[in-house]
Amino acid sequence: MIRPPRRFPRLSIASFVAVAVAAALLHLDAPRAGGLPVDPAWAADPSWDDGLAEVSVYAAERVIEGATRKHEVRMIVVKEDFAADAHVKADPPLGNRALTTVLKLNLVATVPAGNYPYQFLTSVFVRRDDVRRLVKATSGSQEWCGNVFKEIVTWDGPPRVHFHSYFEGQADGERPLALGSDGLLDEQLLVALRSISLPDGESLRLRVADSLTLSPLSPREVRDATLAAAGTEGVETPLGRRTSRRYELRRAGGMESTYWVEAAAPRSILRLESSDGTRMLLRERTRRAYWTRR
Repeated sequence: MIRPPRRFPRLSIASFVAVAVAAALLHLDAPRAGGLPVDPAWAADPSWDDGLAEVSVYAAERVIEGATRKHEVRMIVVKEDFAADAHVKADPPLGNRALTTVLKLNLVATVPAGNYPYQFLTSVFVRRDDVRRLVKATSGSQEWCGNVFKEIVTWDGPPRVHFHSYFEGQADGERPLALGSDGLLDEQLLVALRSISLPDGESLRLRVADSLTLSPLSPREVRDATLAAAGTEGVETPLGRRTSRRYELRRAGGMESTYWVEAAAPRSILRLESSDGTRMLLRERTRRAYWTRR
């Protein structure tokens, strides 16, 4: 027996529009996947080819040993030619050597903390043609008890952390770092967010490693996170009032950070506040050849 086709209830035009609008709103509210969208024009800007480094100074706070410590952070960004074989800055003559053009971020800080200061230097090297792609990172810390050194390598296998420490049980070793295809270092965000291309009101899912600088041995986890573009607002700095784009980062585990990124070139990080007590506010910015010691 041939059965007649099933009849479905017909939606009115008003009902159809309501369903479509609800679906669109649901889609807009949901963070999109796929990692951080960036505009390559920021890193490709000719200003990075002038032979100078961008040197920014921040008034900063950080919690060490249970107390808030005021200090300065110097953030240095410079273009370099990286030797593909030795994974270090290449010295001339460059000839036909295999090179990777990178942007290097240095974070330098001396933090007074009770009986003695802590000293930190972290270097992050990312590809100039895609600042989401980590090439290498190193971090050294010194205080009166001893030294700790960590290096993230991305060649000859998956990313991993080599470490050398004065702590017992942590003297020398290696740990995997599961960055995957969309993971970023915490410190890498200070470069990547300057080239971000995320419209106001949108959010996305990504993964962010714990701080290489602050972790006692190595980044403990690469955490799921949500980044939202929260609009435009003015930021008061010692350099004057600047228009910024505000980005809010929420990580699994509860840590939250807000970044205010300058809307106009060179799109500096103007301000940073995190729920772990980290604070930074831009107070100076120059371009100079700091390595000449003048």
